[in-house]
Amino acid sequence: MATKVVLEQTVLGGTGGSGVIQRVATVYIDGVEYRVSAPPEAKGAAADWIEHLYVRQWGDMGAEEEAPAPFRVLAICAVDAELRKKAIAEGLHPDGVHCTAQICKSGHVQHCDGMQFDSKAHCTKCGAACIGECPHCHEPIRGGEKCKAVDTYQRPQYCHGCGRPYPWMEDRLRTARELLRLDEKLTEDDRKELFDLLKDVMSDPMSPLVPAKKKILEGKLERVEKWVREIVLDLAAKTAAEMTNG
Repeated sequence: MATKVVLEQTVLGGTGGSGVIQRVATVYIDGVEYRVSAPPEAKGAAADWIEHLYVRQWGDMGAEEEAPAPFRVLAICAVDAELRKKAIAEGLHPDGVHCTAQICKSGHVQHCDGMQFDSKAHCTKCGAACIGECPHCHEPIRGGEKCKAVDTYQRPQYCHGCGRPYPWMEDRLRTARELLRLDEKLTEDDRKELFDLLKDVMSDPMSPLVPAKKKILEGKLERVEKWVREIVLDLAAKTAAEMTNG
């Protein structure tokens, strides 16, 4: 099918109580015109309203009517893809709030301000390949918020799209799990409990609950081999420092 998308607006302002829907795009599928619109109350990035868009076409009587389900889906998917493409080209995340970011697989932030970057680049600090999207679901990595200073940016540990850890976090969690397996005195239940606590401490070191969870973790690690305990705690501390410093 030949598809063409003409975007009308990417940021919605709402039409108040007028009840007038807001045109987002006009989509042509095999030459047939489909009008894609957002509801009157929609405000903010059009991409956030994808699931609520209307798709209409001209009927035989010269009046607009709802498009059949297959063409509605095709039109909305085409608009979603075009909105994402346009946002990324402008250095913005498709959510319309954040910039795009590029981070190496070891966790060193290269750019978080929407700067255009080479997708084949490697980190100058460690040589690891750099990524700008989740390796699992391909959702662009969120950079800093558009109106905030770059130095306030905190590197994300998990993809907001699919919830899976980014490579830098995945590597640390894998290392932590393997370290706990090396202590043969621990039962599987012990390892799971310790890993879950460690994951909480490493994933969000700025959480107000982390100090308490860290104390519990340190207490439970007392029965672990000393060298394993020291490496695990050092791994957690380094992850927290990297998140803070980028």
